Amino acid sequence: MIALRVFHPSDLGTLHEIDQICFPAGIAYSKSELRYYLQHPKSLAVVAEEDGAISGFCIGQSYLLEGKPVGHIITIDVLPAARRQGIGKQLFSDIEKRLQQAGALFIQLEVAIDNLSAQAFYDDMGFERIGRIPGYYNGKVDALVMEKSFINVEEP
Repeated sequence: MIALRVFHPSDLGTLHEIDQICFPAGIAYSKSELRYYLQHPKSLAVVAEEDGAISGFCIGQSYLLEGKPVGHIITIDVLPAARRQGIGKQLFSDIEKRLQQAGALFIQLEVAIDNLSAQAFYDDMGFERIGRIPGYYNGKVDALVMEKSFINVEEP
């Protein structure tokens, strides 16, 4: 059974290893970058664990944009062996709920133009494509900007 919990500083090494497995060089974060995002005061980080082993994590941030609260997904990582079991959806839904509780009116994220499986995941999670950033990843790979609005969304 998968259990979600908040990030503990002692998780950093494991989360860095997972990020290196999940993303190629130039997209994966360095340990110092990951530490920055995990420890940022506006960050929210959730870890998925099964039998004491971490299988994935998600980091989001809340901030003000033109005086309005918004959310941003920094990364979502699930080990290849743990994919297609709903862990990504659980992680993402938890961060989404936390960002919404923090007052976010919408959430944005970037995804590599060639990462079709991630794009399909975000489509399923209710995101829409709103833009493109040339050379966002390592100066070579474009990113799609995707957004999910909470305005006029009714809670179940």
